[in-house]
Amino acid sequence: MFGMEMNTFNITDGYPEACVRALSKGFLREEQYASLIACSNLAEFKLVLDETDYGKYIVQNDGAPLDVN
Repeated sequence: MFGMEMNTFNITDGYPEACVRALSKGFLREEQYASLIACSNLAEFKLVLDETDYGKYIVQNDGAPLDVN
């Protein structure tokens, strides 16, 4: 089944795997993405994103109008 390569996995591939696992925490789930697609204006978009890991970036503009470039 597994050979000797499993003995050195963390030495060669441990750091990239840890980075990917940390970043995957910020991915949107399927139901969150579907909610974002269904938004009809930026205020709804802001409410949906506020419940995700990206909410802290939205809160920085709290009180200021959302600007679209």
